[in-house]
Amino acid sequence: MMNHVFGQHLVIDIVVKALRGHFYRGHPSKALAMSFHGWPGGGKNYVSQFITNSLYAKGSRSRFVHFFAGKLHFPLQEQADIYRKLKGRFSSVFACPDQTEPICRLFQLHLQDWIRGNVSQCYWSTFIFDEVDKMPRGVLDAVKPFIDHHDHIDGVEYRHAIFIFLSNTGGNTITKRHLELWQSGKRREDFELRDFEDLIRKGAFNEAGGFHKSEAIESNLIDHYVPFLPLEEKHVRLCVIEEFKKRGVMNPQEELVDEIMKDVTFGPNKQRIFSNSGCKRLSHKVLTLIERLKYRDMTEEDMHFYTRR
Repeated sequence: MMNHVFGQHLVIDIVVKALRGHFYRGHPSKALAMSFHGWPGGGKNYVSQFITNSLYAKGSRSRFVHFFAGKLHFPLQEQADIYRKLKGRFSSVFACPDQTEPICRLFQLHLQDWIRGNVSQCYWSTFIFDEVDKMPRGVLDAVKPFIDHHDHIDGVEYRHAIFIFLSNTGGNTITKRHLELWQSGKRREDFELRDFEDLIRKGAFNEAGGFHKSEAIESNLIDHYVPFLPLEEKHVRLCVIEEFKKRGVMNPQEELVDEIMKDVTFGPNKQRIFSNSGCKRLSHKVLTLIERLKYRDMTEEDMHFYTRR
């Protein structure tokens, strides 16, 4: 991970130690719950893939890895008309906002059934929740029993499972704190988790989204709040080089990297230190540039053959 994730020393340190502790303890007291926070493009999904690729032979394609996307799997507005008819069908087990109560409960019950069924088959299952900030409030309260300190629930052990939550919530707070530390003379490499963790926890609890007023946060069941720092130009350049390497260009010329960097914008407005989109969108831009260069370097005969294909 260290050679592929750039500018995120806190992430590497926290995640690696958390996973080692969880797996080498033998009998963990609870499931491992980590919450990743930061601007888009900082590497939250990328690190999640590294985790699953390290733990399972088939990586993220393993049947023991379960991925949920906020808007896709919990489409609150789209389902409102359908589930409004179900009001009163479910008992008040969870604290859902009144206006979305029947929808929220149905999502919760579905989520609990899915987790229960899959952990029954494999104790070492991993559940990844993306776009937590776009999930309806209250839905993730359904996860609380599974990340709490229980030996088992109805004969099923959940202590070995992993729950990872990805959210843009806290991104602005992390950036603001980064600027404060930088202006005080502290080097980025010297930032510590304590500089960010409490700010992230409070932000996740109070901002709109799946963790708003969450019982999991209130009960201190999230083991690690992991800050993904905004990426600087030097980090984005490393991402660009990595994308070229993935496509067989092992030593890309500086001019090629500069060409990709022209499309990267930086902020905040005054400082213009951090990439607004992190390392997102770079993959397709690199691929497009490589194809463009191939096409440019073709002879007329090559080009005729290429276009015929």
